[in-house]
This record gives sequence, C-alpha cells and structure tokens, in this order.
Amino acid sequence: MKRRILSSLMALVLCLTLLPAAAYAAGGTAVYVSSSGNDGTGDGSADKPFATLAKAVDAANDGATVYVMSDLTMTECARFYSKSLTITSLGDATCTITRGDNFAQQQDNARSWYNPAMVEVQTTGGVGAGLTLTNIIFDDAGKKEGTVFAQAVSDGSVGATSNDNLVYVQDAIIASNATVPTTITLGDGAVLRNFGGMSAVRVTEKAKLVMESGSKIEDTTVTDRVKGPSGSVGPAGAIWVQGASITMEKGSEISNIIGRAVYVDGGEVTVGGTISGITDNTDMWQSRNGCAIHLRGENASAVLTSTAVIEEISGGGSAVFVTGSGNKLTTDPGSIIKDVANTTGIYCSFNSDAQLSGEITGVKNSIALSLNDSAAAVLKKEGIICNNACTTAVVYLRAG
Repeated sequence: MKRRILSSLMALVLCLTLLPAAAYAAGGTAVYVSSSGNDGTGDGSADKPFATLAKAVDAANDGATVYVMSDLTMTECARFYSKSLTITSLGDATCTITRGDNFAQQQDNARSWYNPAMVEVQTTGGVGAGLTLTNIIFDDAGKKEGTVFAQAVSDGSVGATSNDNLVYVQDAIIASNATVPTTITLGDGAVLRNFGGMSAVRVTEKAKLVMESGSKIEDTTVTDRVKGPSGSVGPAGAIWVQGASITMEKGSEISNIIGRAVYVDGGEVTVGGTISGITDNTDMWQSRNGCAIHLRGENASAVLTSTAVIEEISGGGSAVFVTGSGNKLTTDPGSIIKDVANTTGIYCSFNSDAQLSGEITGVKNSIALSLNDSAAAVLKKEGIICNNACTTAVVYLRAG
C-alpha cells in the first residue's frame, strides 16, 4: 500500500513538473506577451498571450518572468509597483520593443498627468521592487512626447487643470523613483537604444542600476539631440542619476552616445565596464560636450575600478567632469582614460577631489588633468599620465 501511495505521489510530481508553460498563466511564474496576443481574451499563457507589455507586467506576480514572444511596439507605459519581475525574449532570438507614436500620458499623485518612460519600476507601502532584463532590446527610436527637456514637477503642486507636466518630455526608457531599495538589472543581452527623452535610464532616491556583463546602452539611429524651446535644459545623458547609484560591471558597455554617457546629480557611480565613442552635442544639460561621466551637485562620487575603460571621447568637453563641493573621483590601478581628442581627460572644479591611481593617455589637443577653483587631486604612486599631445599643459592648475 505504501509503495502505491509513493508511486502515485511521484507520478503527480512528474505531471506537475511537465505541465506546459500555458498552465502558469494569469499572473503565475510565467506570463507571455505577443503582438498577435489579446489583452481582453488572453490569459497570459503561451497559448493565449497578452498583446501589451503593460498588461503583462500588471498581471504578473512577484518573481514572475515575462516572456516576449515577438517584436512589439509600445504605446503605453508598463508600470508596476512593489514587485520584482524579469523581462526576456522567448527562445534564443532577441526581440525588440520599440516606442510607438502618440505614447499615452499617465497619472500619479506626485506629477498629475505626465509623459512616462516605456517601463517604470515604482514602490508603495514600503515594499521594494526590481526589474531584470535579459536578451531583450528596448528602442526609444529617438522619439519624445512633450517639448521641454527638463525635470517634471514631482511634489504634487501641479494643478489638475494646468497640465504643466505634459510639456516635459519623458524621463527615460526605464525609470525608477523608488523610495525603498529597488534594483534595475540590465543582464546579458539587454540593450537600450536611441533614447529620445531625458535619458535611457533614470534612477532616483533608493533606486539602483546594475549593468552586468553583456548589457549595453547605445545610439544606433540617433545622430543629434536638441534642447527644445525656452525653458529646456536639454537631455541629461544615457544614464541619469539623482541621489541613487549605478554599477557598471566588467563586460558592460555604454557606446556611441551623442552627448553624454552618465549624468550624476548626487549619488554614487562605480564603473568597471567600458564607456566609448561619446561625441559632441552642445544641447545637453549644462553642455560639457562629449562627456563620459559628469558629477555635479554635492557629495557625488565616481570610482573607476581596475577594469574600467573610458575611450574615444571627443567634442571639446571633458571625458570626466567633476564639479561641486564634496564630489569625488577615484581611479583604481588598471583603469584607463585614453584616446581623448580635443577634450580634457579629467576636469575638476569647486572643491571637488580626485584620487588618481589609474592611467590617462592619448589625450590630443587638450589637457590631461585640469584643476580649477580650489579643486584638489593626488596622483598616487600607481597613477600614470603618459603619451599625451597636450596644448596648454599636461596638468593645468588655475586657482587650485
């Protein structure tokens, strides 16, 4: 009798294990979305997928994986709260999710009506959230909703009838304003392309961005960026950090970006990957044409680890620009800033600090290290400044 019961239980476990993916629909561990799906009659199974990513992330339970079965065009934000999801392509092929025309406006208590990101990872009730992207491409296609490049008002002061925030372009492709610890992870095969708004990724407060090996942020079709009408400050950069943190691991890339790679208004940046091919655009927020990392505000920090590479930066700005009281740059032994044309290697000003153990090389027609307005730097014993064809000086000090 015991053997029969045991055999029956084993058979039941085997059956459950071999159930098709369709059995995990309606918010289970797997949710499916396809351009041929239907949000009304679909249940999120592989047999009856949803049609939009917005519906899929809303239906998915905490810990679920959203499988994208085909290329998609998005016309509304996929926003979710206080749960962790993975979004990936189904199978080996990489699907592309593209921002469509007339992207829908949406509402929240802080901003009233505004123009959203393609995906927003938010928190409520003190519960964190998370998003992991693997083997998937999000393409903003250089598109924007709104006209003014600036930060939308987010203190609840926007009038219900004024629609003030609707003039501001979207923050990002992926955004999080999390108030409790929340991580956005770009995993292997995750690509963000051609941001048309303020950035490709925006993280504020308790949000964190991690770029793992094999992830990339790039421009492929965008060849110029514009500031917009009066009141615009201009796009922020590929990554926009406000009091949050980002980590680029070895093997991650930000490449071929028009204007600026990383814009840090307070917060922490750790770079172990590669930032390359950043070119001039004077319409970026505070200009700093062709900038890999821009630290501003107060108590912002950036660390280039031993595997960090910043290369092929051009346009007349600075590969790394550090300004603001308490802001600090550290370059570890093995890190390198190289092949910088008509652009300063590192520029520090206004009581900022640099601790340099890495290498600066291949600077042409500019300055390798510029210290201004009470900025300070220490070139440590491992630090190397070599093989530069500078103009004014290799190291230039002005009121520093």
